[in-house]
Amino acid sequence: MDEDAESRVSSTLSYDRRGHLDWLRKLPDSLLCQVFLNLPTKDVVKTSVLSSTWGNIWRSVPGLDLGYGDFPEYNAFVSFVDSFLGFNSESRLQNFKLNYQYLRLKYEWKWTELDNANVTRWINTVIKRKVEHLHVLDGSNPESVSLPCVKVMYLDMVKFANDLAFEMLISGCPVLESLTIKRSACDNVDYLRVCSQSLLSFTLVGHCNEDMVKEQVVAIDAPRLEDLKLYCHETASFIIKNPASLVKMDIDIMFNLSSEQKFDPNDLPKRNMIRNFLLGISGVKEMEISSHTLEVIYNYSRCERLPVFRNLSSLHADFDDYRWEMLPGFSKTPGEEPISILPGPQCNLPALEFVDILKPMVEKETELKLMSYFLEKSTILKKLTLRLGDFRGNEESALLKKLLTIPRLSSSCQVVVL
Repeated sequence: MDEDAESRVSSTLSYDRRGHLDWLRKLPDSLLCQVFLNLPTKDVVKTSVLSSTWGNIWRSVPGLDLGYGDFPEYNAFVSFVDSFLGFNSESRLQNFKLNYQYLRLKYEWKWTELDNANVTRWINTVIKRKVEHLHVLDGSNPESVSLPCVKVMYLDMVKFANDLAFEMLISGCPVLESLTIKRSACDNVDYLRVCSQSLLSFTLVGHCNEDMVKEQVVAIDAPRLEDLKLYCHETASFIIKNPASLVKMDIDIMFNLSSEQKFDPNDLPKRNMIRNFLLGISGVKEMEISSHTLEVIYNYSRCERLPVFRNLSSLHADFDDYRWEMLPGFSKTPGEEPISILPGPQCNLPALEFVDILKPMVEKETELKLMSYFLEKSTILKKLTLRLGDFRGNEESALLKKLLTIPRLSSSCQVVVL
């Protein structure tokens, strides 16, 4: 036992001699196991000296957090992991964290296929035991990945060897349903390809490195994908294949444009990419869109026709500086042809049921036009909710009178003022 463990034991024993309640020892084993689950396994094992009833409780903890550095030599490391997985072999594991990166660095010259087989065997074992959180750090570049039971994956600042290494990881998860990626600026992936026949939900969070000059691409080929969230300003190109199942979208993207690098109408490849992206998502029913994305699309709409989102029933759009005009402005070009992201001024909104405008109104003409746009064109609109800003005297009542004069296409529409 090391000095720290001895001092902790001594402190506990002296506490008992003073007659204080040893409440920790009186906790039920099930609760103790949950407490110990938050400790490294080496510290959990040390607790066996604190109480005669804790001798083997570490074997019942539903998780392992272990590193090769905790052992004097390799065989002891392998033996301990095997023994732990042999205890309560039918029970479910919550966590399995294994770090043998130092081991590979130390013994790289004699690392064998047998050693790889040990790690593969351990991973397969914990997957069969329906592990909830799997963390393996080995510092290697595997030739293949097989995670046949993984349905949910969260990759936080993960660095890959190259584009292919990321593709191999995703292809090795045949039943993956939910994927979240929080990117690092140095993840070594320039062409991020997400190809999955089982994926239902995908969230991508960019690294927000303004100094990044690479033309990064994100390609998504997931025919069952229903929910897509993209928060990624630095990615230059988005490619969406097989989007027929897409229902919900939340997008905050700029296609690597910025206040310094504006949308260039003469950049035909960029225009083609944005056109194909919008066509790919035009079948969604629910969409949230940031002011950054809205402005890029607005600038694009001044030179090309936008697709109509005919299935859209819920739209949440953020506007900077009360720039309401960007949304109804989609319905016009200099030639007055309707090119709206929503059906244009000559068309109704056949699917829109609810509108909630979060920013308070301040009686601008563009705000009233927006209210008119929704009320006059929404066939089945059930509820429009708006908020009022600070008004003086009779200004508020005057605005409400103007709102009441706006015709409503939907006879059941309710206007709620907060």
